[in-house]
Amino acid sequence: MEIDGIEVLESTEDHGYSWRWDDPRGFESEILWDRQIGYLTLGTRVPPGGWTHSTLDSDRWGHARTVYEARDVVERYVTRTTAKPD
Repeated sequence: MEIDGIEVLESTEDHGYSWRWDDPRGFESEILWDRQIGYLTLGTRVPPGGWTHSTLDSDRWGHARTVYEARDVVERYVTRTTAKPD
């Protein structure tokens, strides 16, 4: 999917979904939703380094949420963090 001109690749994982994109600020980003863990996590890295992950949403996601809700969170996050300053 494309969000504000940024290509975001969605993939299914063993227990959920992931979304990855090249952040215009010079690093790679990904949001993971692992239904077994129950949280959305944000990962960033400057290649070739490893990923650093943190919780993106403090609410548990688990099995009760849908992929459509997760896509909405991804879209809002990418739009907010990649917006050019006025």
